[in-house]
Formats: sequence, structure tokens, C-alpha cells
Amino acid sequence: MLHVCYGNRLEALAERLVRDRESPFGSALEPELIAVQGHAVARWLSLRLATAQGIVANTEMLFPAELLWRLFRQVLPNVPQVNSFSAEALTWRVLALLEKDSLVSQHGALADYLQNASPLQYWQLAERLGRLFEQYLIFRPDWIRRFEGGDADHWQGMLWQQMVACGDDRHWLKLGEELLAVLRGNPACRARLPQRISLFALPRLSRVYLELLVSVAAYCDIHLYTLNFSQAFWADIVSDKERARLELGSDQALGGYLDTGNSLLASMGRQGREHFAQLVELDALEEDVFSAPSAQSLLGQLQADIFYLREGGAGQPTSKAQLGDGSVQLHVCHGPMREVEVLHDQLLEHFQQDASLTPADILVLVPEIENYAPYIDAVFGAADEGRRIPFRVADRGALGQWPLVETFLALLDLPTGRFDADAVSAPLDEPALRRRFDLSESDVDRIHQWIRDTGIRWGIDADDVTALDLPLGADHTWRNGRDRLVLGQALPDSDVLFGGISPWALSDTAEAQTVGRLCSYLERVFALRRQLSGVHTVADWTERLNGLLDRFFVTSADSEPGLRVVRDALAASARIASHGGYSGVVDLAVFRQDLIQRLAVPGRGHFLSGAVTFAALAPGRCLPARFVCLLGMNDEAFPRRDIRCGFDLIRLQPRAGDRRQRDEDRQVFLEALMSARECLYISCTGRDVRDDSVKPPSVLVSELRDYIDRNCTRPAGDRPSDGMTVEHPMQAFSPRYFDGSSVGLFSYARELIRPDTTSIDRPRALLASALPVAEPAEAVTLENLVLFFSNPARALLRERLDVRLETVAGRLQTREPTVLGFYDVLALRKMILAAQQRGDSLDTVKTRLRAAGHLPGGTPGDRVAEVEWQRLGPLTERLLAVPSKEPQQPLELSLDIAGTRLLARLQPLSDGGMVDYSVMNLAARDRLRFWLSHLCLNACDEVPAARSTLMGPDRVLEFTAVGRPADLLAGLLALYREGLTRPLPFFPRSAWEYASAGGDPMKAALRVWQGSSFTRGESEDAYFQLAFRDADSDLLDDEFEQLAHEVFAPLIEHT
Repeated sequence: MLHVCYGNRLEALAERLVRDRESPFGSALEPELIAVQGHAVARWLSLRLATAQGIVANTEMLFPAELLWRLFRQVLPNVPQVNSFSAEALTWRVLALLEKDSLVSQHGALADYLQNASPLQYWQLAERLGRLFEQYLIFRPDWIRRFEGGDADHWQGMLWQQMVACGDDRHWLKLGEELLAVLRGNPACRARLPQRISLFALPRLSRVYLELLVSVAAYCDIHLYTLNFSQAFWADIVSDKERARLELGSDQALGGYLDTGNSLLASMGRQGREHFAQLVELDALEEDVFSAPSAQSLLGQLQADIFYLREGGAGQPTSKAQLGDGSVQLHVCHGPMREVEVLHDQLLEHFQQDASLTPADILVLVPEIENYAPYIDAVFGAADEGRRIPFRVADRGALGQWPLVETFLALLDLPTGRFDADAVSAPLDEPALRRRFDLSESDVDRIHQWIRDTGIRWGIDADDVTALDLPLGADHTWRNGRDRLVLGQALPDSDVLFGGISPWALSDTAEAQTVGRLCSYLERVFALRRQLSGVHTVADWTERLNGLLDRFFVTSADSEPGLRVVRDALAASARIASHGGYSGVVDLAVFRQDLIQRLAVPGRGHFLSGAVTFAALAPGRCLPARFVCLLGMNDEAFPRRDIRCGFDLIRLQPRAGDRRQRDEDRQVFLEALMSARECLYISCTGRDVRDDSVKPPSVLVSELRDYIDRNCTRPAGDRPSDGMTVEHPMQAFSPRYFDGSSVGLFSYARELIRPDTTSIDRPRALLASALPVAEPAEAVTLENLVLFFSNPARALLRERLDVRLETVAGRLQTREPTVLGFYDVLALRKMILAAQQRGDSLDTVKTRLRAAGHLPGGTPGDRVAEVEWQRLGPLTERLLAVPSKEPQQPLELSLDIAGTRLLARLQPLSDGGMVDYSVMNLAARDRLRFWLSHLCLNACDEVPAARSTLMGPDRVLEFTAVGRPADLLAGLLALYREGLTRPLPFFPRSAWEYASAGGDPMKAALRVWQGSSFTRGESEDAYFQLAFRDADSDLLDDEFEQLAHEVFAPLIEHT
């Protein structure tokens, strides 16, 4: 007997199921079979049954297709364990046919599509056709029967004929016919059927599936527990859009014959309406378990209108209290991150107002859960202890859930790429892979620096580069960089080439060990090109990739779940290809794509685990909850477009009951509305984060607002839906969240409150007052003094506040150098200068520079070397002209300067003075550094008044003897001590321009301070910006002028 139970609430349907389960089976070992829509409903129903009965045992929750296959296997002989006509198995069956040229050539459409197609495109077409054929089996059984009967005038029908002719042809339609024939003709087989079958809250069933159930119900009890949101008959209502379409195509006015009932139900419930129309035609024993919603709240009134199939509460006005009761909320935000931040605060507020509310009472649904998952983790996962809300994110595939899976796929991508520096080094971020090669996080940081230092960009070796027909050598390949590191331990003198390779010196034995482990990793990575090349059977690929997992990853408590997911996916690929009868060979691209699709399938965990549940807004997820929250309700995001391929025959010949994405999404939104017990929370990106312009919400949200505006009243002529809408500021730290000026705006993030609301538009000063003078150190070194005057703000932040604003190294370069940066030029010039002093030739220098990775490739690199060789020639001549002496030890000084001991270590003297140089043009920092050294030298009583020389490619500076150097040093030490108590407006580059300018000094200083379109201004320095963030006027003020003069005037006077 077929039983159909209608109810508007899942709770009532579950109670009815509990009562039906009280009738015992003849055998205690026979399991109860229940078909459900998905894992979420299965979890919810299991908890309800356990609560009602104390335990859920010997009960199997199956998907509808699994239920049918279970019946076939219980009653019919020789039914395989796995359905070989599932979309996945059909993919491989179709691929086997498409690979036959004789078949493709017979069909013009196929031949055109597959002309010059890659193996991956063949597989993609097969995958689409596999999904289509599965839909034909479900929604067009008459087409399948016609195809198999020989009436196939379309290439898809001919393809189906050949597919069933060369393999297993027992799809579920045929098995259903066999099942009914056996049940009718062999009464003994009926005992194999389950005593009772239940189908719980399935939103849609195909007509052929229902017909099969009706036939089987003649031999066992089948119970359908169906959600029906209205107690009235509504199979014949039409939406306003359908009414307009019907009237447009008719010569008569149809308005009096067409009933809308409730416009929300008519518009959003088309899928449910078609399903309901199918059910009422069945010969079944019907029962209702309806429960009328309470209309005391706005949400309750909306649900009651749908339940009673009426428009607007039967003319009853809505009170202002109802419109603002919070039961229906719309929050307009500036993007996904703000949506999640607002949700977090709103939930905290509800927990604060209602002590009975728990995280388990909250269900959050999102159209694209993978897109929102990072924001959810960032907000809910990073909240402090006082604001932490337990949460779980369901419906995520293995790709987004396990970083190890992404690392595994990245390794598969390497053989088809160029072995770029970042692509090869990225897998080292995975802990399980690092453990396999005994590498630590600090080792990986060191490896990244080696990659930069040795000039590794891409390619395994010279042969790899040559294979791409590029006129480049091995200078920037992995093997060249590796060889440089290995030779660096054996040949610490990096100026000596060995076999054309320039060694990169290592600092200690520990680094040598890290190099060895890196080499082991690289060899396994390079071997992937050979191991993953060519074509192989699916089973062979499975074996190869399992071996890859063993070679690259260590199994541990942390990595075991991710590794298990990958191994299960590999096994499933081989198993399904076997069931599909595919024995051909595929390349890595095809196998990888099949594997990715398998890994992207949402998992079954994290539903209803006692925390706030985040899940995809999809069928089978709208479970009863006190709070149902919908995020991402944006225009074009939901309902989603129904994208179908051009050769989809269902799209070309639609019928009632077909699966349509937009109708499915509308039904899901309706289910969410009806599943909320106390609050329906909706948020959308209603403002553009770039220009604050208005962005429309989902059309479903607009329909809901329009319904409320039509059927509710509010004083003062406002739109009634405005009472449920909150417009949020762009930033979470907006003052409107904390000053109480805006209704509905609040925040529990106390750390975002500004302590001084009067200075809200002006950044706070770095220091409220000057720091106390630091405890006097035993001594101040010349190095401390040089570092301070090169950037006083940096010295203050580092030494007194322990703040470091070091620039994080950017991503690794993957292209050969064409333009040299500052540090590249610095290293290149140092090598050229040393070579010129040794007397090496230009050709020798070019060879060394190329081996060291300091030159662009080809002729441009030669030109760079020649230009720099000529530029440094005069500097080399001047240095060689300095009288040479026997090697001396550096001069160690300990000076007493106004009660402060100043320690200096000066390079060996020449003719009573110092001689130093810079391979770069002399800048303010070079002058300052050498000036401070010159002062220390002149302040030493043991050394007579000295003259010193500073050389650069652009000029030579002669520093004369200083009469009272101790006084100048004392003044500079005083500035040093003061600059460690407060930000000192001394900016060396700008100060030098000011002090040395011959015309308008401030104009010259501003040019350096502000920069231009081509040069970076000194004001962009991060330390200066932080130290002077509260400045409300130009920093180049009177104090700046005074400091510039005090520091640089004596220097200029003595040059």
C-alpha cells in the first residue's frame, strides 16, 4: 500500500514516521530503509528519531537512487553492486565510444565538435553526455526506450544504441521492468522486498520513479512523507508572470479563471507545485499532519499567509511592532567579509538577549559556501574568547578543506609546467611533505632566500630550456642553482668558477645539511616529468599516484585525513572506470580532471554538531531551526542561472517536472522561509565596496520585500519593508556602531572603539608623550650612530618600542631578469670592481657574472656588463693609485665624548687618513657614514689630525681635518639620545638636499621628500609614516631645517 503523508513542518512529518516505526517488522534483523534528500536531512532525522525512541538502530538512510538499486539487488539476480549507468560511469562508457574514429565520423555534429580536440576535451564532452544520459533516464524514459527500439534520429540516440550494444544494458529502467515482472509472476520473490519503505521530505521525484514506487507498493508498504506548505489545494495556482504569459497568448481575458492564491507560494513554489500535482494523482492513502503557524510575528504572518493560501493576512493590518520585531531581517553590507562580520555581531546580540538560544539553533546557508568559507574562518575562527561562537562549515569539498590535497594537485601540475621557482617551492609549505624530507619552516625560508640569491627562475636544466626552443642557457635553472649551493660547501671562494659554475658560499654545516635535503626533494620533483608522462590505464594512474603520495608525504595524525581522502578518490576513479567498462588509456590531464571533480564533491560531515552550522543553500539543507540565516543573497548569485549545453535535448523540449536550476533555487528559498521558527535573517552585498553605489539584492529578496510592502501598513508613509532593513557602514570600525546614533547598528568588537571620539578623523600620535631617557648603555658604538642617522624613526621604533616593519619578501621571480634592481646592480658592481682590481678581462667578468646569475640573458646582458665596466673604470684607477701598505689591523677606538664612551672600529689608515669607496653613486647615507667615521678618527688623540677620502663612481670627496671633533660628536650623541625618546624630524635624503642646495633649499628638499611619478619619495618610508602619522602639517618645518643644518653643515664645511 502506498501512503502519502502531507505536512507543512518537518517536525510533524518526523513524528508521523516515529509512529509508523512502532509497527515491528517480522524479523528483528531486517533494516528500516529511509530515502532522504541528502546527508543533512539524514543527520537531522537520525537525531529526531533518537530523541523520540532513545536509539536509532538498524536503520539505513539512502538516497533515492540508492534505494532503488537496493531493491533491485534484493529481488533480482545478478545485479551488480554498483550502477554502471550513473553519470560517472556513463562518462567512461561514452569516452570509449568517442575514441572510435569510425563512430565520430558518422555524425557531423560530433566530428565538428571534436575536430582537433585534445584528450581532455574528449573527456569533457563525455562527462557532459554522461550527465545528460543520466537525466534522460530519469526524466525522459520514453526517449531511452525509443533509442533502444531503433528509433533514433539524433546522434545522441545513435550513441546510446551503440553504448548499450557493446556493454551492460541493464540500466535502472530495464531493471525496474524486470522487478515488476518478477513480482507479478513469482509471488515467492515478493518476500524479498522490505516490509516497509519510507521516503522522507523528498522535494522532487521523476514521474517514472513515482510510477515504479506505485507498482511496488502493491506488494509492500511505501510511505511518502512530503512537505506541503499549504493546507489548501494549490496545484492549479499561477504566478503573476505565468498569468501574464497565458493572457498574452490568449484572445480572452483569463483573469477570472486564474488563481494566484499566495503570490510568494505561486512565484517561488513552482517545483513544489509540480511535485504536489504528481502526488495528488496517485492512488494512495493520504493523511495530513498540518500545524497552523502563529501569526503573532512578521515571519509568522508570512508563513500563515502561505499556509492558508491567502494574500496579506486576509486584510488584517500589520502592526508597527510586527514590522520591527526582528523576525524577518535584511542586512545590506559592502561585501562577503562585512556580511560575516555583521552576522557574528547579530548572533552575539541574540545570545545576549535570549539565554535559551544556543549555537545549535542557528543554521546559516550560503549559495557558494566555498567562496564564503575563508571569511567565515577569518571572523568566527579568529574571535577572542569572550566573543567566540562555536561553528562548523559543512558542504566543503576536500579541495577547500585539506591543504594537503591542494599540495598533491600542485605536484601533479608540475610536469606540464615550466618548473617555475614558486611552483616547485610551494609544496614545501605542506607540513606532511616537509616531514618527509626532514625540513623545518625556517629551512623553507632559507631555501626561498637561496632561490633568490642563486637566480633560480624556472626550468630543470639547460636541456629543459632548449626543449622549448628558447635561446637561453642553464643560468637560471634549478640544477644550476642547486649545483651552486652544493659547490658552495666544497669551494667557499665564490670567485672561483668550477666547470662554469659559480659556487654560493654556505655559512655553516647546518646549511649544508639543508642543501642535501633540498636536493633530495628536487630530484623527486624532477622525476615526476618522467613518472607522470605518457598515457596509461586508469588503474595504472591510480597505482602511480598512490606511489607519489608515499614518496612525498608522511602519514601522521594531522595528515592522515587528507591522505585518506586522496586515496579514496583514487580508488573510486579506478572502480568507476572499471564499472563503466573503460579499458583504454588516458593522459594525466584527463585523469587529473576526473580526480578534481571527485575531490570537489561536498563531504558528509559537520551537519548539526552542536555548533552554528554553515552549509550550502541547496536542496535538503533547509532544516527547521530557530534562526535561519541566508548570506550572499545578491542579484545574479541567487537564484542561479540554468546553464545547459547546446545539445541538451531536455532544454530544447521541456516538460513539467523537469529539473530547472532557477525553479530549484526558488523552492529552496521558500523552504528556508518556512523552516525558520523565530527569525529569518537575510544579508546581501547591497553596496559596492569601491564607490558605495547601490547593488540590487536577489530577485527573491525583492519579491519578499514587495510582498511585505503590498500587504503591510506602516505609519508616516514609509515602506513597510524598511522596518526590517538595516544598512551597514563599509567598515567594521565605523563610529556609527558605537555612538548609538543609528538604530540597529552595534558591535561587540570592543577593540574597534576609538578611545578619543573627538579625533576620529585624525590618527593618534605614536607617543602620547616623550619616552623617558633610556638607561645609559655602557657604550655607544659607531654602528649605532650610523644606523640612527640613516633613519631616526626606524631606530626609535626598533630599539625602544620593538616594532619592526620589515618588508616581507615578495613571491619568487619566475622570469629571467631583464631590468636589474638596486641590489642586483650593487652585487654586479662589486664583482666588476674586484675583477678590475685583480686585472681580469671583461670577457672573464662576463662569464663570472652570468654564472652568478647577475646578468640578463643574451646581448642585453653583455651590454649591461660593458656599461658597468666603463662606469667603474675611473673608480678602480683611483683605488689602485692609493699607495699600498702592508696589511694592517683595523683601528679600534674608545672615545670619551661628554661622558659617553663611543666605540669605533675603523678600517686601516692610508697616509694618516682613511680611504673608502662605494660602488654606487655617493648618497646622503654614504656621506653621513663616512663623516661619522672621520669625526671619530679626528677625535683620537693618538692619531694626528687626519684627512680622509671617500670615492664613488660619480665623484671623490676629500674630508679635511676637523678642529674640535669631540664637540661635534657630542652634539650628534645628544640628538641620538633625544631621538630615542621621541620621533625626530630628521630625514637624511631630504635634509641633505636642503643643506646642500644652492638655490631654493626647501624646494630641493620637497622634491626628494615627495618624490615623483618615477622616483619614490622619502615620505613613503614606512617608519617615517608610522612615527609621524598624526602630523597635520608639512613635516619639513623649522625643526627639520635646524636639524638638517646641525648635522650636515659641518660636513659640507669640511669637504
